[in-house]
Amino acid sequence: MTSFDHAALKTEVAEFAQREIAVRQGLGEQHDFPADLWAAMGEAGLMAIALPEEYGGRGGNYRALAQTLETLADVGGCQGVAISWMGQALNARLHILGLGTEAQKAQFLPGMAAGEHTACMAISEPGAGAHPKRLSTRAEFVGDDVILNGEKAYLTNGPLADLFLVLAITDEVDGRRSFTSFIVPKDSAGLEITAGVEVDFLHPSPHCGLKLTNVRIPAANRLGPLGDAFNAISLPMRRVEDAMGAAKTAGAMRHRFRLLCRAAAEKPLAAEMELSLGRLVAMPEALSAIGLRAADLLDSGRDDVDETLSLLAAAARETARNVEAEVEAFINTWDIEVPAALSVANRDLVKSLGIAATARDLQARKRGQALLTGAS
Repeated sequence: MTSFDHAALKTEVAEFAQREIAVRQGLGEQHDFPADLWAAMGEAGLMAIALPEEYGGRGGNYRALAQTLETLADVGGCQGVAISWMGQALNARLHILGLGTEAQKAQFLPGMAAGEHTACMAISEPGAGAHPKRLSTRAEFVGDDVILNGEKAYLTNGPLADLFLVLAITDEVDGRRSFTSFIVPKDSAGLEITAGVEVDFLHPSPHCGLKLTNVRIPAANRLGPLGDAFNAISLPMRRVEDAMGAAKTAGAMRHRFRLLCRAAAEKPLAAEMELSLGRLVAMPEALSAIGLRAADLLDSGRDDVDETLSLLAAAARETARNVEAEVEAFINTWDIEVPAALSVANRDLVKSLGIAATARDLQARKRGQALLTGAS
């Protein structure tokens, strides 16, 4: 949307982050997301940024999302807060707005824009991750209803959510499974919130598990296509999260470099130290450019951008990995004393890069195989 004022948004988000996030000491070590902070994000209009005005949104686009994500991580200085905000924003725009029926959009989006509804994607399962061959949660159509049984894990924002977007098997033919997604309210009979698997980084972004025992919901709660939810929801979500994640990493690195420079300033100045820092501090700009490029591709509306998004995400990860190796070497070379805030920032950056690393390495290998095959 050409009339959207991105510069004003950046200033607004920076002021919010400074006022509501940066002042909270130890936020990156808390396990529970502060309820007043989540409410403040809704009241300040942060949840409405990339939703259409007709649903109570502010008419922004994916570029606005990337810009907000980067600023929250940079000025707020807490990657966990930025990640939780991104989850809510993408569930609203990518899933409910992108795949919902008109009735679903009218029912849920105004509340999500106001921060009154929180949605949580429920795909991964205990011991299975998100691999489609290992998922077991099932949904059975019974008349005008659907009955769900199964268990989910690693639910980002689960403890905050009142809506769960549950991926379930709805058919299986010759071992080939079909998946469908459903909007499941938290107050559904038979739905139980469980502790789930402990996530030891990106605090205070909260996680939990979900147990579904004969949960009956209207069949009208189906979200998106019947039987093709893995391709329509799970894979696009991963691509968008990975590509937009470059913006989060850019902001987090800027914040971390400020902390690193303060720690390094306690040491005697040396030309080699200045050279190393001067080179490193340029890297967040590359990641920011990647995040904004990904956002612009998503805003283009083209249907041929998936491979480019995957390549941008891969480039961002490789850049970030190289930076983290250089930062570790810098700290060790100059014997930098690492204060608690810097330790948390380093931990969250490094461990974020490890999420789904095996699957991403497999994608990289497939790209390499294609290149070698084409060259032979």
